[in-house]
Amino acid sequence: MNAFLASLMLIAAGEVGPPPPVPDAEVVRYLKANELVEWNNAMRINAAGEIRIKQGKSILTTSGGAAAANKGPRLGGLTETPEQVTVRAQKIIDEGTAQVRQALPSLTRLRAAAALRAAEKTKPINFSVELAPVAWSGAVTPATVRLQKQARDTGFTKVHLLGAISLLGDGKLARPPEISTAIRNAWSNGDGGLLANAPEDGYAYIPAVAPVAASLGKGMKPATAPKQVAILWSEYYALSADGNRGLFFLRLADAFTMRLIGSEVVYTEVGVLAAPTGVCEVSLRDDRSFVPRLAESGDWVLGFDRASHPLGSALLAHLSVTQTKLGVAAAPYVVIVAGGGPAGTEGVGAKWRAVAVTSPTAGASAFQITSIPNGAEGVEVGQLTLKLGAPAATK
Repeated sequence: MNAFLASLMLIAAGEVGPPPPVPDAEVVRYLKANELVEWNNAMRINAAGEIRIKQGKSILTTSGGAAAANKGPRLGGLTETPEQVTVRAQKIIDEGTAQVRQALPSLTRLRAAAALRAAEKTKPINFSVELAPVAWSGAVTPATVRLQKQARDTGFTKVHLLGAISLLGDGKLARPPEISTAIRNAWSNGDGGLLANAPEDGYAYIPAVAPVAASLGKGMKPATAPKQVAILWSEYYALSADGNRGLFFLRLADAFTMRLIGSEVVYTEVGVLAAPTGVCEVSLRDDRSFVPRLAESGDWVLGFDRASHPLGSALLAHLSVTQTKLGVAAAPYVVIVAGGGPAGTEGVGAKWRAVAVTSPTAGASAFQITSIPNGAEGVEVGQLTLKLGAPAATK
Protein backbone atom coordinates (compact mmCIF):
# COMPACT_ATOMS: atom_id res chain seq x y z
CA MET A 1 0.00 0.00 0.00
CA ASN A 2 2.86 2.40 0.80
CA ALA A 3 4.38 1.77 -2.61
CA PHE A 4 1.01 2.37 -4.23
CA LEU A 5 0.54 5.69 -2.41
CA ALA A 6 4.09 6.72 -3.24
CA SER A 7 3.43 6.02 -6.91
CA LEU A 8 0.30 8.16 -6.81
CA MET A 9 2.28 10.99 -5.18
CA LEU A 10 4.88 10.84 -7.92
CA ILE A 11 2.18 10.93 -10.56
CA ALA A 12 0.55 13.93 -8.87
CA ALA A 13 3.90 15.71 -8.72
CA GLY A 14 4.38 15.20 -12.43
CA GLU A 15 7.56 13.18 -12.01
CA VAL A 16 6.26 10.14 -13.89
CA GLY A 17 3.34 9.53 -16.18
CA PRO A 18 0.47 7.33 -15.05
CA PRO A 19 0.55 3.75 -16.27
CA PRO A 20 -1.77 2.86 -19.14
CA PRO A 21 -5.25 1.83 -17.97
CA VAL A 22 -6.28 -1.81 -17.83
CA PRO A 23 -9.63 -2.82 -19.36
CA ASP A 24 -12.24 -3.61 -16.71
CA ALA A 25 -12.43 -7.20 -17.92
CA GLU A 26 -8.74 -7.64 -17.02
CA VAL A 27 -8.67 -5.66 -13.77
CA VAL A 28 -9.63 -8.77 -11.77
CA ARG A 29 -6.36 -10.48 -12.82
CA TYR A 30 -4.38 -7.97 -10.78
CA LEU A 31 -6.51 -7.73 -7.62
CA LYS A 32 -6.02 -9.42 -4.27
CA ALA A 33 -8.78 -11.50 -2.70
CA ASN A 34 -10.19 -8.72 -0.50
CA GLU A 35 -9.91 -6.23 -3.36
CA LEU A 36 -11.77 -8.60 -5.65
CA VAL A 37 -14.72 -8.65 -3.21
CA GLU A 38 -14.71 -4.86 -3.09
CA TRP A 39 -14.47 -4.66 -6.89
CA ASN A 40 -17.40 -7.01 -7.43
CA ASN A 41 -19.57 -5.13 -4.94
CA ALA A 42 -18.70 -1.77 -6.49
CA MET A 43 -19.35 -3.08 -10.01
CA ARG A 44 -22.74 -4.43 -8.89
CA ILE A 45 -23.71 -1.07 -7.36
CA ASN A 46 -22.41 0.81 -10.43
CA ALA A 47 -24.35 -1.46 -12.80
CA ALA A 48 -27.54 -0.99 -10.78
CA GLY A 49 -27.06 2.77 -10.88
CA GLU A 50 -26.51 2.81 -14.63
CA ILE A 51 -29.70 0.81 -15.10
CA ARG A 52 -31.66 3.32 -12.98
CA ILE A 53 -30.23 6.23 -14.98
CA LYS A 54 -31.27 4.59 -18.25
CA GLN A 55 -34.74 3.91 -16.89
CA GLY A 56 -35.19 7.54 -15.88
CA LYS A 57 -33.97 8.85 -19.22
CA SER A 58 -36.23 6.41 -21.05
CA ILE A 59 -39.26 7.70 -19.12
CA LEU A 60 -38.38 11.27 -20.02
CA THR A 61 -38.00 10.35 -23.67
CA THR A 62 -41.15 8.27 -24.09
CA SER A 63 -43.60 9.73 -21.57
CA GLY A 64 -42.46 13.11 -20.39
CA GLY A 65 -42.31 16.67 -21.73
CA ALA A 66 -44.09 17.56 -24.95
CA ALA A 67 -45.19 13.99 -25.72
CA ALA A 68 -47.19 13.76 -22.49
CA ALA A 69 -48.65 17.23 -22.95
CA ASN A 70 -49.90 16.41 -26.42
CA LYS A 71 -51.50 13.16 -25.39
CA GLY A 72 -53.26 14.66 -22.38
CA PRO A 73 -54.75 12.85 -19.38
CA ARG A 74 -55.88 9.28 -19.84
CA LEU A 75 -58.10 7.10 -17.65
CA GLY A 76 -59.55 10.07 -15.86
CA GLY A 77 -57.47 11.66 -13.14
CA LEU A 78 -55.14 8.66 -12.77
CA THR A 79 -52.84 9.73 -15.59
CA GLU A 80 -49.69 11.68 -14.51
CA THR A 81 -49.19 15.18 -15.71
CA PRO A 82 -46.01 15.96 -17.68
CA GLU A 83 -44.60 17.67 -14.61
CA GLN A 84 -45.22 14.59 -12.45
CA VAL A 85 -43.60 12.35 -15.07
CA THR A 86 -40.56 14.61 -15.15
CA VAL A 87 -40.26 14.64 -11.36
CA ARG A 88 -40.57 10.86 -11.13
CA ALA A 89 -38.03 10.28 -13.92
CA GLN A 90 -35.57 12.75 -12.41
CA LYS A 91 -35.85 11.01 -9.04
CA ILE A 92 -34.94 7.70 -10.67
CA ILE A 93 -32.00 9.35 -12.46
CA ASP A 94 -30.82 10.93 -9.18
CA GLU A 95 -31.01 7.56 -7.39
CA GLY A 96 -28.96 5.94 -10.15
CA THR A 97 -26.42 8.78 -10.13
CA ALA A 98 -26.02 8.40 -6.36
CA GLN A 99 -25.28 4.69 -6.80
CA VAL A 100 -22.70 5.38 -9.51
CA ARG A 101 -21.05 8.00 -7.30
CA GLN A 102 -21.04 5.57 -4.37
CA ALA A 103 -19.17 2.99 -6.41
CA LEU A 104 -16.79 5.40 -8.16
CA PRO A 105 -14.11 5.82 -5.41
CA SER A 106 -13.60 2.06 -5.09
CA LEU A 107 -13.58 1.51 -8.84
CA THR A 108 -11.15 4.39 -9.42
CA ARG A 109 -8.74 3.20 -6.72
CA LEU A 110 -8.83 -0.45 -7.82
CA ARG A 111 -8.42 0.44 -11.49
CA ALA A 112 -5.34 2.49 -10.58
CA ALA A 113 -3.94 -0.36 -8.49
CA ALA A 114 -4.50 -2.82 -11.33
CA ALA A 115 -2.83 -0.47 -13.82
CA LEU A 116 0.23 -0.10 -11.60
CA ARG A 117 0.53 -3.84 -11.07
CA ALA A 118 0.05 -4.55 -14.75
CA ALA A 119 2.77 -2.04 -15.59
CA GLU A 120 5.04 -3.66 -13.02
CA LYS A 121 4.40 -7.11 -14.46
CA THR A 122 5.10 -5.97 -18.01
CA LYS A 123 8.09 -3.70 -17.40
CA PRO A 124 11.36 -4.48 -19.22
CA ILE A 125 13.59 -6.96 -17.42
CA ASN A 126 17.11 -8.21 -18.11
CA PHE A 127 18.55 -11.69 -17.77
CA SER A 128 22.31 -11.48 -17.90
CA VAL A 129 25.54 -13.26 -17.11
CA GLU A 130 29.14 -12.02 -17.19
CA LEU A 131 31.74 -14.63 -18.06
CA ALA A 132 35.30 -14.08 -16.94
CA PRO A 133 37.94 -15.42 -19.35
CA VAL A 134 39.28 -18.85 -18.44
CA ALA A 135 42.28 -20.68 -19.89
CA TRP A 136 41.35 -23.90 -21.70
CA SER A 137 43.32 -25.93 -19.16
CA GLY A 138 40.94 -24.72 -16.45
CA ALA A 139 37.70 -24.65 -18.44
CA VAL A 140 36.51 -28.27 -18.44
CA THR A 141 37.18 -29.50 -14.91
CA PRO A 142 35.29 -26.89 -12.82
CA ALA A 143 32.21 -27.08 -15.07
CA THR A 144 32.27 -30.87 -14.95
CA VAL A 145 32.62 -30.95 -11.16
CA ARG A 146 29.63 -28.60 -10.70
CA LEU A 147 27.34 -30.70 -12.89
CA GLN A 148 28.67 -33.86 -11.25
CA LYS A 149 27.58 -32.49 -7.88
CA GLN A 150 24.16 -31.53 -9.29
CA ALA A 151 23.65 -35.03 -10.69
CA ARG A 152 24.63 -36.62 -7.38
CA ASP A 153 22.49 -34.25 -5.29
CA THR A 154 19.49 -34.80 -7.59
CA GLY A 155 19.68 -38.54 -6.98
CA PHE A 156 20.72 -39.87 -10.38
CA THR A 157 22.24 -43.34 -10.22
CA LYS A 158 23.76 -43.29 -13.72
CA VAL A 159 25.09 -40.64 -16.09
CA HIS A 160 25.76 -41.18 -19.81
CA LEU A 161 28.32 -38.93 -21.52
CA LEU A 162 27.00 -38.65 -25.08
CA GLY A 163 29.89 -36.71 -26.57
CA ALA A 164 30.77 -33.22 -27.74
CA ILE A 165 29.96 -30.97 -30.68
CA SER A 166 31.66 -27.80 -31.88
CA LEU A 167 30.52 -25.14 -34.32
CA LEU A 168 33.63 -23.47 -35.70
CA GLY A 169 34.17 -20.13 -37.36
CA ASP A 170 33.43 -21.57 -40.80
CA GLY A 171 30.01 -22.73 -39.63
CA LYS A 172 30.89 -26.41 -39.88
CA LEU A 173 29.78 -28.84 -37.18
CA ALA A 174 32.42 -31.16 -35.72
CA ARG A 175 32.50 -33.79 -32.98
CA PRO A 176 35.90 -33.45 -31.31
CA PRO A 177 36.71 -36.64 -29.35
CA GLU A 178 39.39 -34.87 -27.30
CA ILE A 179 36.76 -32.75 -25.55
CA SER A 180 34.73 -35.84 -24.63
CA THR A 181 37.91 -37.42 -23.27
CA ALA A 182 38.68 -34.32 -21.21
CA ILE A 183 35.18 -34.37 -19.70
CA ARG A 184 35.37 -38.09 -18.90
CA ASN A 185 38.77 -37.64 -17.24
CA ALA A 186 37.56 -34.66 -15.21
CA TRP A 187 34.49 -36.63 -14.09
CA SER A 188 36.53 -39.72 -13.18
CA ASN A 189 38.93 -37.63 -11.10
CA GLY A 190 35.95 -36.69 -8.96
CA ASP A 191 33.14 -39.09 -8.10
CA GLY A 192 33.42 -41.30 -11.16
CA GLY A 193 31.00 -43.94 -9.91
CA LEU A 194 27.95 -42.45 -11.66
CA LEU A 195 29.47 -42.29 -15.13
CA ALA A 196 28.43 -45.18 -17.35
CA ASN A 197 30.66 -46.83 -19.94
CA ALA A 198 29.74 -45.95 -23.51
CA PRO A 199 27.96 -48.79 -25.37
CA GLU A 200 29.95 -50.60 -28.05
CA ASP A 201 27.63 -49.35 -30.81
CA GLY A 202 27.64 -45.82 -29.44
CA TYR A 203 24.68 -43.68 -28.51
CA ALA A 204 21.68 -42.86 -30.70
CA TYR A 205 18.38 -41.26 -29.77
CA ILE A 206 15.42 -43.62 -30.10
CA PRO A 207 12.10 -41.75 -29.83
CA ALA A 208 9.65 -42.49 -27.04
CA VAL A 209 6.63 -44.68 -27.74
CA ALA A 210 4.11 -44.10 -24.96
CA PRO A 211 4.14 -45.22 -22.27
CA VAL A 212 7.84 -46.07 -22.74
CA ALA A 213 10.33 -43.18 -22.60
CA ALA A 214 12.99 -42.48 -25.20
CA SER A 215 16.19 -44.51 -25.01
CA LEU A 216 19.81 -43.69 -25.79
CA GLY A 217 20.60 -46.58 -28.11
CA LYS A 218 19.67 -50.01 -29.38
CA GLY A 219 19.61 -52.56 -26.61
CA MET A 220 19.66 -49.86 -23.92
CA LYS A 221 16.77 -49.83 -21.51
CA PRO A 222 15.01 -46.48 -21.22
CA ALA A 223 14.59 -44.80 -17.85
CA THR A 224 11.30 -45.62 -16.14
CA ALA A 225 11.06 -42.51 -13.94
CA PRO A 226 12.64 -39.09 -13.50
CA LYS A 227 15.92 -38.72 -11.58
CA GLN A 228 17.18 -42.18 -12.50
CA VAL A 229 19.39 -41.65 -15.55
CA ALA A 230 21.09 -38.42 -16.61
CA ILE A 231 22.71 -37.50 -19.89
CA LEU A 232 25.73 -35.23 -20.30
CA TRP A 233 27.23 -33.53 -23.35
CA SER A 234 29.20 -30.45 -24.34
CA GLU A 235 28.86 -27.77 -27.00
CA TYR A 236 31.47 -25.33 -28.25
CA TYR A 237 30.60 -22.25 -30.32
CA ALA A 238 33.38 -20.24 -31.94
CA LEU A 239 33.41 -16.47 -31.46
CA SER A 240 36.50 -15.85 -33.63
CA ALA A 241 37.17 -16.47 -37.29
CA ASP A 242 39.88 -19.03 -36.56
CA GLY A 243 37.51 -20.95 -34.27
CA ASN A 244 39.82 -20.96 -31.25
CA ARG A 245 38.07 -18.41 -29.06
CA GLY A 246 34.52 -19.21 -28.04
CA LEU A 247 31.98 -20.44 -25.50
CA PHE A 248 32.18 -23.92 -24.01
CA PHE A 249 28.86 -25.27 -22.69
CA LEU A 250 28.35 -28.37 -20.59
CA ARG A 251 24.77 -29.64 -20.30
CA LEU A 252 22.97 -32.06 -18.01
CA ALA A 253 19.52 -33.50 -18.79
CA ASP A 254 17.09 -36.06 -17.40
CA ALA A 255 16.88 -39.08 -19.73
CA PHE A 256 13.26 -39.81 -18.74
CA THR A 257 11.77 -36.33 -19.17
CA MET A 258 14.28 -35.34 -21.87
CA ARG A 259 14.44 -31.98 -20.19
CA LEU A 260 17.54 -29.86 -19.66
CA ILE A 261 18.23 -29.46 -15.95
CA GLY A 262 21.77 -28.11 -15.74
CA SER A 263 23.99 -25.83 -17.82
CA GLU A 264 27.50 -24.46 -17.42
CA VAL A 265 29.22 -22.02 -19.78
CA VAL A 266 32.86 -20.89 -19.98
CA TYR A 267 34.50 -18.19 -22.12
CA THR A 268 37.79 -19.71 -23.24
CA GLU A 269 40.32 -20.25 -26.01
CA VAL A 270 40.85 -23.85 -27.06
CA GLY A 271 44.40 -25.14 -26.94
CA VAL A 272 45.87 -21.89 -25.60
CA LEU A 273 47.59 -21.78 -22.22
CA ALA A 274 46.53 -18.23 -21.41
CA ALA A 275 42.96 -17.07 -20.96
CA PRO A 276 41.46 -14.80 -23.64
CA THR A 277 41.54 -11.09 -22.89
CA GLY A 278 38.47 -9.24 -21.69
CA VAL A 279 35.14 -10.55 -20.51
CA CYS A 280 32.10 -11.94 -22.28
CA GLU A 281 28.74 -10.42 -21.40
CA VAL A 282 25.44 -12.07 -22.31
CA SER A 283 22.13 -10.28 -21.80
CA LEU A 284 18.52 -10.91 -22.77
CA ARG A 285 16.32 -7.81 -22.62
CA ASP A 286 12.75 -9.00 -22.12
CA ASP A 287 10.81 -5.92 -23.24
CA ARG A 288 7.53 -6.75 -21.44
CA SER A 289 8.51 -9.33 -18.79
CA PHE A 290 7.24 -12.05 -21.10
CA VAL A 291 9.44 -14.78 -19.62
CA PRO A 292 8.31 -14.39 -15.96
CA ARG A 293 4.66 -14.14 -17.00
CA LEU A 294 4.99 -17.24 -19.16
CA ALA A 295 6.60 -19.13 -16.27
CA GLU A 296 3.79 -18.07 -13.93
CA SER A 297 1.16 -19.42 -16.33
CA GLY A 298 2.29 -23.05 -16.02
CA ASP A 299 5.12 -25.52 -16.47
CA TRP A 300 6.34 -24.66 -19.96
CA VAL A 301 8.90 -26.65 -21.94
CA LEU A 302 10.33 -24.86 -24.97
CA GLY A 303 12.17 -26.16 -27.99
CA PHE A 304 13.87 -24.24 -30.78
CA ASP A 305 12.55 -23.24 -34.18
CA ARG A 306 14.47 -24.50 -37.21
CA ALA A 307 15.29 -20.91 -38.16
CA SER A 308 16.86 -20.21 -34.76
CA HIS A 309 20.59 -19.41 -34.82
CA PRO A 310 22.67 -22.12 -33.06
CA LEU A 311 24.61 -19.70 -30.84
CA GLY A 312 21.50 -17.71 -29.96
CA SER A 313 19.70 -20.96 -29.14
CA ALA A 314 22.59 -22.12 -26.96
CA LEU A 315 22.58 -18.88 -24.99
CA LEU A 316 18.79 -18.94 -24.60
CA ALA A 317 18.94 -22.52 -23.32
CA HIS A 318 21.51 -21.51 -20.70
CA LEU A 319 19.58 -18.46 -19.52
CA SER A 320 16.31 -20.41 -19.47
CA VAL A 321 17.73 -23.18 -17.29
CA THR A 322 19.82 -21.05 -14.94
CA GLN A 323 17.72 -17.89 -14.52
CA THR A 324 14.09 -18.75 -15.26
CA LYS A 325 11.53 -21.44 -14.48
CA LEU A 326 11.07 -22.33 -18.13
CA GLY A 327 12.01 -25.82 -19.26
CA VAL A 328 14.10 -26.63 -22.33
CA ALA A 329 13.67 -29.78 -24.41
CA ALA A 330 16.83 -31.91 -24.51
CA ALA A 331 15.88 -34.36 -27.28
CA PRO A 332 16.96 -32.11 -30.20
CA TYR A 333 20.40 -31.72 -28.61
CA VAL A 334 20.70 -35.47 -28.06
CA VAL A 335 19.93 -36.08 -31.74
CA ILE A 336 22.58 -33.56 -32.84
CA VAL A 337 25.23 -34.94 -30.51
CA ALA A 338 24.50 -38.67 -30.68
CA GLY A 339 22.43 -39.12 -33.85
CA GLY A 340 19.21 -41.09 -34.19
CA GLY A 341 15.86 -39.43 -34.02
CA PRO A 342 13.63 -37.80 -34.95
CA ALA A 343 13.47 -35.71 -31.80
CA GLY A 344 9.74 -35.03 -31.94
CA THR A 345 7.89 -32.31 -30.07
CA GLU A 346 6.25 -34.26 -27.24
CA GLY A 347 5.76 -32.00 -24.23
CA VAL A 348 6.99 -28.89 -26.05
CA GLY A 349 4.47 -26.07 -25.67
CA ALA A 350 6.35 -23.36 -27.57
CA LYS A 351 9.59 -22.70 -29.39
CA TRP A 352 12.31 -20.10 -29.13
CA ARG A 353 13.54 -18.41 -32.28
CA ALA A 354 16.77 -16.39 -32.24
CA VAL A 355 17.44 -14.49 -35.47
CA ALA A 356 20.89 -12.90 -35.82
CA VAL A 357 20.80 -9.17 -36.51
CA THR A 358 24.59 -8.73 -36.35
CA SER A 359 27.46 -11.08 -37.16
CA PRO A 360 28.12 -13.63 -34.39
CA THR A 361 31.88 -13.26 -34.99
CA ALA A 362 31.89 -9.51 -34.35
CA GLY A 363 32.70 -7.90 -31.01
CA ALA A 364 28.99 -7.51 -30.28
CA SER A 365 26.45 -10.02 -31.54
CA ALA A 366 22.72 -9.50 -31.32
CA PHE A 367 19.72 -11.77 -31.84
CA GLN A 368 16.05 -10.85 -32.06
CA ILE A 369 14.13 -13.26 -29.81
CA THR A 370 10.63 -14.56 -30.50
CA SER A 371 8.58 -17.13 -28.63
CA ILE A 372 6.23 -19.17 -30.82
CA PRO A 373 3.45 -21.05 -28.96
CA ASN A 374 2.07 -24.15 -30.64
CA GLY A 375 -0.74 -23.21 -32.98
CA ALA A 376 -0.44 -19.49 -32.31
CA GLU A 377 1.39 -16.45 -33.63
CA GLY A 378 4.84 -15.62 -32.33
CA VAL A 379 5.42 -13.12 -29.52
CA GLU A 380 8.30 -10.67 -29.84
CA VAL A 381 10.27 -10.96 -26.60
CA GLY A 382 13.27 -8.69 -27.03
CA GLN A 383 16.94 -8.76 -27.95
CA LEU A 384 19.71 -11.09 -26.86
CA THR A 385 23.20 -9.57 -27.00
CA LEU A 386 26.67 -10.98 -26.59
CA LYS A 387 29.56 -8.55 -26.08
CA LEU A 388 33.27 -9.20 -25.89
CA GLY A 389 34.67 -6.34 -23.85
CA ALA A 390 37.99 -5.21 -22.52
CA PRO A 391 38.97 -6.33 -19.01
CA ALA A 392 37.69 -4.13 -16.22
CA ALA A 393 40.18 -1.52 -15.07
CA THR A 394 41.79 -2.27 -11.69
CA LYS A 395 41.77 0.43 -9.04
